[in-house]
Amino acid sequence: MIDDNSVKFDAMSEADLEPVLELLQGGNPDAIARKAGIAKELLLRTRDDLLVQVERERARATDAPPRKIGRNAPCPCGSGKKYKHCCLGQQTVAGHAEQTAKAKTRSARKAEQAQLIKGIEKAFTLLHSGQYTEAIERASTLIIRYPNEDRLHDIVATGHLYTGKFKAAIDICRHRLTVAESEKAYFIEQGRYRDSEIDQPALSYYYPPLTWLQKHWVALKSKEYHALRPLYENAGIIELVKALKTMDDINRFPKNREQGSDQRRNALKAPLENLKTIGPEVIPYLLPLAGKYSWAGLFVPEILSVYPTATATRALIDISMFGFDYASGASLHYLEKRGARVMPEIQAAFSRDKEFDPIKTGIVSVLGNLQTPAAYELLLVLLTHESPHIVNWAGDALGKFENVEVLSAMEAASEKIGREQMIEAAIRRLRDLGKPS
Repeated sequence: MIDDNSVKFDAMSEADLEPVLELLQGGNPDAIARKAGIAKELLLRTRDDLLVQVERERARATDAPPRKIGRNAPCPCGSGKKYKHCCLGQQTVAGHAEQTAKAKTRSARKAEQAQLIKGIEKAFTLLHSGQYTEAIERASTLIIRYPNEDRLHDIVATGHLYTGKFKAAIDICRHRLTVAESEKAYFIEQGRYRDSEIDQPALSYYYPPLTWLQKHWVALKSKEYHALRPLYENAGIIELVKALKTMDDINRFPKNREQGSDQRRNALKAPLENLKTIGPEVIPYLLPLAGKYSWAGLFVPEILSVYPTATATRALIDISMFGFDYASGASLHYLEKRGARVMPEIQAAFSRDKEFDPIKTGIVSVLGNLQTPAAYELLLVLLTHESPHIVNWAGDALGKFENVEVLSAMEAASEKIGREQMIEAAIRRLRDLGKPS
């Protein structure tokens, strides 16, 4: 459990370690802390504590330095000469040479890292500008030298996804997920990544397993959505979707964030409203946009929200698992607004695709906000889930029902997963509620 005291590395659970791994690989601390449900200051302190402990353990594992030899003492080489007249000079020169070589290595590694980052940024720029083939080629060339640089694999997988090569994208995501799980296990055992040292710039950026799990899910759903297009297409709907896609034209819409959203909404108000009024038959035309992290994709949940069908609800559940900042959050918001009628689809979501359960935490939070008997019963089941992430979020959601009768079950679940922060906070709230006034 991450708490207010100095963190013990060997006492951390996998769920505790996940955000720290992401931070050590250069992730944004604000976003990581928000996603993990912890304070940023605590996250940073946890990282610093771990680095100190790792360095301490490495120092202990190093052999003790040799006994210092006096200048006038016999040389340990056995020549019979004094040390100062024999090997002292050679060892001094060798020591300086070693330090110089290490400094040059660090400098060269730092320069190589800077060049690598430039190459990655260029490939991402090509990807975001729609030059998918060029992005794939540039990233693939760099992968030859940096085979464990996940940002490069991400670019290649995304390029394949956006050009309809779904199997290639799925295969990359599945393989990198396996690598990420192996690397996480290595980090837990060794306290560092295979390709990096604490005192040197890393030349490989590993994504956490959950990141590749989300990308694998996006690739699978994108393939599924592509197959949903009707055999006989509606020309009118196609034109409206085509208009929606112009949102991604940065020359026409140069603004970003809230201003960019308002600019695009105002300019394309007519097609947006038309897509909301035609009927559920627009859904198969919209879903292929959802798998792409784009402006057009951001508006898909809003359109889906007006159609009270099981297909639309399931699509909102799927998108909530994509990990896209706005679209996933908006999908959860619209699921909550639907209320109790979403329960059959949420229950079905936990009965299928079980390997993707760790990225269903947003759906678990929806259950806590629905406040229905069916939601409560499902949360009790999820409290025994094998994924610590799901148990932690289920405990937090159950706490919102303010039923002290569930306290013993929550305490047992918390003990099992290592007393995670969210479930522990919920337990404390329930204990306070159970105290006599």
